Amino acid sequence: MRTKHLLFLLTLLISFTVIAAGDKTEEKADEKWDVNNPPGIKKMVDINTDTGTWMSVDVSPDGRLIAFDLLGDIYTMSINGGEAKNITNSMAWDMQAQFSPDGTRLAFTS
Repeated sequence: MRTKHLLFLLTLLISFTVIAAGDKTEEKADEKWDVNNPPGIKKMVDINTDTGTWMSVDVSPDGRLIAFDLLGDIYTMSINGGEAKNITNSMAWDMQAQFSPDGTRLAFTS
């Protein structure tokens, strides 16, 4: 008789453990992944450079600006050179910027 009680209690304990684990799985499924807020330790780092490779470049329709990607961010700059203006700055990897036909918008892959 005592063995039956122990077996019953053990079965009950395992059942509650499985149910509790199922609840945690459902909670995790509801959480949405945010590339700009990944779990764990993260750190943004400033990088100053005047050269780059493997960059996508586009010229604005009026020929006055260029848009380019560098190390996962999008920049614009005068076609004559000078200081680049950072358009995106996040943990997401942004690339392949393209001006709209009228030059008022910039589309890119992120």
